[in-house]
Amino acid sequence: MEQDPSAAGLPAPTPDQLAAMRPYVVELQDGKFATTAQLNTTPADVDAIFSTHLPAFAEARGGGAVPVVLWAHGGLVDERLALSEALRDIPWWLANGIYPIHFVWHTGLWETLGDLLAQHYGELAAAGAVPDPGRGPLPGVQDAALTDFTDGVIEDLLRCVGGPEVWGAMKDNARLASEPGGGAAYVAGALRAYLGAHPGSAALHAVGFSAGANFQRHFVPAVARAGGAAFDTCSLLVPALSTESFKDGLAPLLGTGIKSLALFGMHQELALSDNYLGIYHKSLLYLIRGGLDSAPGTPLLGLQQCISADPVLAALFKVAPATGVAEAVWSVSTTGPLDARSAATTHTAFNDDVPTMDSVARRILGRDVIVSFGTTAHAGLIKALAGGGI
Repeated sequence: MEQDPSAAGLPAPTPDQLAAMRPYVVELQDGKFATTAQLNTTPADVDAIFSTHLPAFAEARGGGAVPVVLWAHGGLVDERLALSEALRDIPWWLANGIYPIHFVWHTGLWETLGDLLAQHYGELAAAGAVPDPGRGPLPGVQDAALTDFTDGVIEDLLRCVGGPEVWGAMKDNARLASEPGGGAAYVAGALRAYLGAHPGSAALHAVGFSAGANFQRHFVPAVARAGGAAFDTCSLLVPALSTESFKDGLAPLLGTGIKSLALFGMHQELALSDNYLGIYHKSLLYLIRGGLDSAPGTPLLGLQQCISADPVLAALFKVAPATGVAEAVWSVSTTGPLDARSAATTHTAFNDDVPTMDSVARRILGRDVIVSFGTTAHAGLIKALAGGGI
């Protein structure tokens, strides 16, 4: 089961657009540079980013430190949609004076999860978790009902038919990408070399959406190791990352390798009213905890109650108006500081949500005045990208 870019209101990139996106996209397969994808990446492509494209962008801006954002998409995003989202987002980053590098890392989670559920739909119907097409809706069960029983059936089924192996393989891909020989490790080395040759020329920022937090958990330390470089900001959108993995990989960098970290997630009540594929009646993070993680009930960083239940994390993550090296924004939050807002009401909405994306950009730029994600002020750049002019 794949997400169709057109279903999300996004056109699939044309061959010319793919070519124009090459300076801003690094595509990976199984942790290594992609060789059989729509936009294959080579070491020479990465070298060109730091020898040609980024310097040209800096020169066009008139000098000074260039904000560079390194983006990792989520697990429900297949290659086609990831490239379509990059086509949409790259001009917005550029319009704000930010140089983007989008990792397209072939998680495969959407296709495999959907296929597993589709293959076992009959079992779910027999257990009362979904309607039986031959008998109509289940008596007394509303389509939008939050039913712990039916959600538990789906979690148990995914666990029995290989869900943890799928999730584990996706996390392995995230890890392998930043280990020696991985494509992200090559980017990290090239980035460190560029900063070493051009001190003060770039300010680094990392963003991970959902499963992309697992990617950044390995990539950010790969860049920052041995004092190689520091990220000014790291933003995690509904991170599908275990709290222990966060403590092991990212928390030790706070204040040094990561100057400021922001977590965007849903209030617990919203997370409990989310819906996945029309049959699982909670946030995807609950499905990961119950049906995909190797240890059921693993605390996840993106769930508010997991932060609240952990004394260390509860003390670490400040909520506006309080500030600190780590901050949490729980949607819906539409008042207070402009860089601490989110109106996303579903797990999959965060990377499309205007207040969330604007908050991320404001944190990167360190100012309130930006080109909003929700405006068409960057239409000229979109047109230029379509014509190969960027």
